[in-house]
Amino acid sequence: MWDSEQAQQALSLIHDLPGGEMYRCFLPGWGIRAHSSTSAYPLFEIAFCFRCHGARIWGPDVPATLQSQTFDAGSSAASELLRRFRACIPS
Repeated sequence: MWDSEQAQQALSLIHDLPGGEMYRCFLPGWGIRAHSSTSAYPLFEIAFCFRCHGARIWGPDVPATLQSQTFDAGSSAASELLRRFRACIPS
């Protein structure tokens, strides 16, 4: 769980992900679920597949045209985001 500064940093990394070509697998191993401070329901969710460079976004206010995205999984922003995801795995 990330909040405050960590959440803002992760969202900045996601914003900075450059586009890329999507492959076929889409086996998401990582994702985020964003909540507001006043609701138990998610604002949006993003699932990432670093193998096929795909991201799926869904939520009540996410338009259909934005639900499927691609990103460059080899970019520095993607590498840092993946490092942060992996750091959340309990030892």
